Amino acid sequence: MPDPQTFPAGARDPRHALADADGRLVRTVDAMSPDEWRAPSLLPGWSRAHVVAHVVLNAEALAGVLDAAARGEQAAMYPSQERRDGDIEALAAATPQELRDRLLASTTAFADALAAVSDEGWRGTFDRTPGARPRPLVDVPDMRWREVELHHLDLGLGATPEGWPPDFAAALVGAMVARGPSTTPLRVHATDLDRTWESAPGATTTVRGTAADLGWWLSGRRPVPGAGTGPTSDDGVLPRIEEL
Repeated sequence: MPDPQTFPAGARDPRHALADADGRLVRTVDAMSPDEWRAPSLLPGWSRAHVVAHVVLNAEALAGVLDAAARGEQAAMYPSQERRDGDIEALAAATPQELRDRLLASTTAFADALAAVSDEGWRGTFDRTPGARPRPLVDVPDMRWREVELHHLDLGLGATPEGWPPDFAAALVGAMVARGPSTTPLRVHATDLDRTWESAPGATTTVRGTAADLGWWLSGRRPVPGAGTGPTSDDGVLPRIEEL
């Protein structure tokens, strides 16, 4: 695990929690049968192999961003959206063993890249694709944490939002509200935390639920089979959310 002193002072360090999330994901992937790899995931149009391929390529892309930062350089995550999508399709066609091995290798590569960034390195920015809106490098650990936790559930193999660590659920809600996932001002209240977030002033409807249910809904997902009842709104109509 990276030395916590390499993470910028004053910023929340999610890396130990990320290692735990990685371990849970790897255990689920290791237990998948050949038929389960090719079965549909909870994401429309993607098999479970697609989900794992995406998680792998995301780790490799973010590791590349951090490797560049450690050298005092800047790199985009992906050359283009089309290249990113094509690489997922290609890797999803690999054998289960190849995907398992690539998942483990990418997890290690990301952890190593994270450890190599100095305090000064975290002050930079990166692009998702060339020319896209720059994002702070300090966001990368949280971004990866969200990818692992969300896509673990997208496999549709029994994990539910209720199993998320409470600090992850709260962090996810905060990040999603800040992203502005709805076209109208949004106010959400986590009933288990007694905490409220607003995307912008002027919200007239409050959406309520546990932090976990709110985070899953705010990521644009449909309810997980066998999970809780999900969030509710004052007027009975949940705003439309864009998928993360």
